[in-house]
Amino acid sequence: MKNIANQINQTIEDIWIILEKREKDYINFKINDQQYVLLNLIIRRPFTSPTELAEKMGITKSAVSQQLAKLEKEDYITRKQHVEDKRTFSIELGEKGVLYKKEMEAFHQQVSDKYHESLSPVELTNMLSMLQKLRELFE
Repeated sequence: MKNIANQINQTIEDIWIILEKREKDYINFKINDQQYVLLNLIIRRPFTSPTELAEKMGITKSAVSQQLAKLEKEDYITRKQHVEDKRTFSIELGEKGVLYKKEMEAFHQQVSDKYHESLSPVELTNMLSMLQKLRELFE
């Protein structure tokens, strides 16, 4: 049984590495790994605060702020000050961020198309169920 668990872990890792590399090759924006993660979190959770991003990534707010400043300088994001509380701000996509999001969505559509070409609806449903159970084990 341990061997199967190791094979599952290795397969998940292999898939992640393949998809990560292909996504970066497809999207082809010049950002570092932390900026990549930040941008993807911002796309998935619009109007997120820097504190929330730091907590989600498990890094300091200072590290997040440094990367956000670089992303803002390159127009991937914009920071909007809250009307009620001037000490806080939310993060939204800038012009390059919107282009990045469109490229990412196109890549994800290609991946989705590959799933549907190769797997039946039943296989897709079963795979999703199993992956959700795995995620629950680790949450």
